[in-house]
Amino acid sequence: MDQDTKLINLALDAGEIMIKNGAETFRVQDTMQRILNTTGRDKTEALALSTVLLVTLPRTEKSPLSMMRSIHSRSINFQKVCDVNDMSRAFVSGKITLEEAINRLDNISKNKKYHPLTYILGYGAIAGGCGLLLTPCLTDGILSTLIGTLLGILSLWLDTKKMPYFLPPFLSGAFVAFCACGMQPFFPGSHMDASIVGSLMPLLPGMTFSKAMRDLLEGNIISGYTKAVEAIVIAGALAGGIGLTLSYFL
Repeated sequence: MDQDTKLINLALDAGEIMIKNGAETFRVQDTMQRILNTTGRDKTEALALSTVLLVTLPRTEKSPLSMMRSIHSRSINFQKVCDVNDMSRAFVSGKITLEEAINRLDNISKNKKYHPLTYILGYGAIAGGCGLLLTPCLTDGILSTLIGTLLGILSLWLDTKKMPYFLPPFLSGAFVAFCACGMQPFFPGSHMDASIVGSLMPLLPGMTFSKAMRDLLEGNIISGYTKAVEAIVIAGALAGGIGLTLSYFL
């Protein structure tokens, strides 16, 4: 593999890790562009969208080299985003070689996600805290924590399954409403609405919507609209799951 191919793959690998782990589109695009600019050539191009990355590297003796990569999954892990950012800065400044940058990026890619127990407890803590914020009732916080913990387990299981994009939030919304309706008799004084809303907080697409606004303000119109539609689809799926379940119980 020649140096140009290695460089263009480095840019794509960096962009893929960043966009899969929650980085803004403009930041991904800027990182890929800076990596390509280390060649000193004019008219290098890097394009980042929510589901695809495209880079082009001009060459004097051959035709331009272009590569595209599709993105099939997205999650949140800002530690990986920061690690890729540090790697790109070191490479662009000349502190590490191309081979060292490739190795560092490979190590970043192989880093495991959060431990499952951390993931599950995080769901429970967020749900319980939000439940307490909605109503100053300890019972609501306890019930929300319990439902959130169960929701974390369900989310881990759903991540292992290949489903249409809208189906996991729909099932999660239905699960939360089912648990709230089924557990409320065992928690006297609890409020079902507070338990449902608090438990849903880890799933709400607030970050997706904020990134959509950020991309729109940066001029990335396609990515901004795509993320905004994604947030609407997730919110609609959650509401649909909750509504369908509540219509059965109430």
